[in-house]
Formats: sequence, structure tokens, C-alpha cells
Amino acid sequence: MAQNDQSQVTKALQMVLQGLLDTLANPQMTELIIENLSKKVRADGCCPLNVTDIEDLEACPFTALSLECFNRQAFLAESIDEDSVAMLRLFKNPYIQGFMNISRTVTSTLEYRKVLQVVVEEVTKIFQAKGCTLLLLDQEKTRLDQVAAFGLSEKYLEKGPVSAEKSIAETKSKTPVQIHDVETDPRVQYPAEAVLEGIGSILAVPIVIRDRVIGSMRVFTEKKRHFHKYEMDYALVVAEQCGIAIENALMYSKGKEKYRSLLSEVHNWIDYCAYSPNER
Repeated sequence: MAQNDQSQVTKALQMVLQGLLDTLANPQMTELIIENLSKKVRADGCCPLNVTDIEDLEACPFTALSLECFNRQAFLAESIDEDSVAMLRLFKNPYIQGFMNISRTVTSTLEYRKVLQVVVEEVTKIFQAKGCTLLLLDQEKTRLDQVAAFGLSEKYLEKGPVSAEKSIAETKSKTPVQIHDVETDPRVQYPAEAVLEGIGSILAVPIVIRDRVIGSMRVFTEKKRHFHKYEMDYALVVAEQCGIAIENALMYSKGKEKYRSLLSEVHNWIDYCAYSPNER
């Protein structure tokens, strides 16, 4: 897929998901979904993609949530047709539900480890995978430290240090990587342990903050499989949410430190002023 098409799909996904999130708090769900999405499509002016069938919409939630159905004249708040029904079905799609659960957690807490744990659990369910892990680079950027995991045994998680250079290193270039067969792919650092754990394939995507790779999210499946483009796009968007949660937590932590430092200076000044000049 050309770079321009990829950016259109990503833009469409973000636009549609935001439209859905904007309507969650209002009881007039159906009308608002249609109205908000239609407005966003017209305002952003995305080019329509080749989606013409409701079955396509349900089978591929990202390319599907692209803009063909929203650009049709029939897709208006006052004219609820089969495309609108398809949209409401997609609202119940596990990919969208999972993303909304993650987004709600990101916006409701500054405890980034809690957010990351929700992410690995939701991603495992959405992909019908064996498990999921989140790894962050250490200060030297040579090792990946596990910060959240779900669905994998303690024995596998404690198999040994994960090298940033030896374990699916391509994610450092900000691109998703899929390992079809963990037993034969040289990019897997611990192939024997992966096979013993019952892992067949791995999808790895980078976690990025301000254009800087800080870690990796990895999805593990039991069966060997090839991941679809929309699955990789979805994983990238979720990893982006992880980056946002971590950045929010870091900013909050820095803010707390500055507040404590300022408070300490104020207390020192009050103590200083409390003494008379002769006592100083």
C-alpha cells in the first residue's frame, strides 16, 4: 500500500474512533454517531476508499471505517439506511470496544502501569491471541524491560534479559514486524523457549513518544499466522495510546517534583521571615 493510502487509512481510523468517542455520553447515540461522523468526513476531506459492501465493513473494521460509506448522500442523520445499521454493528465490534476501553483508561488515570495492564488484556482478547507484553527500553537502550504482560507463563516471562538488538530489533525503526514462525525466524531471541510456551507467531510494534522509540508491544499467537494490514495499523494505534499514557505519567511526576520543590522553598522562606533580624 502506498504511503499516501496508509496515511489516509490511519487518518480515517483516528477520525472515526474520535467521532464514536465524542458520542458516548449522549443517549441519542444513533443520530449523534451519524451526524458527528458525517461532519468529520466533510471537514477533513479524506478521499473515499473502495468499500462498497456491508460485509466488507464488518470483516475489516479499519479499511471499512474508511470513508466510502460516510461520503454517500444517503448517510445522513435524517436518513438512516443500511450503512447506518452497519455503522451501529461496528460500534459493537471488539476492536472498537477494546480501543474505547483503553482510551477511557488513559484519560481516567495517571497510573501508567494500570493503563498498560489494561492494554495487554484488551489486545489479547481483540486479537484472540495467547498473550501480549509491553517492553520499555532501559536507560542505556540496550535492554527491553517488561512492564506489563498477560496470558503468558512466569517461566516464559523470566526466560532471560531481552536484548534490544537481538529481539525483533526492526521495531526500533518505528515499523511493525511480524514473525510468522518463531521456531525458524532468526529475529527471535529465545526460539526454543517460545516453542515450549506454545507460541507460533509474534506481532511486534514500536511504542513511540515524540518521534522517539521507547519500547515495543508484542502480540503472541498459538497458531502460525500472517497478520493483516489493518491488524498492524490497529496495534500501532494502541501502542500510540501506551506512549501517551507514559508521557502523561512522566509529565505528572515532573510536575509533582517541581511542586514539592516550590513548596519547600516557600516553607523555608516562611521560616526565615518568622525570625526577627536579631535572631537570623
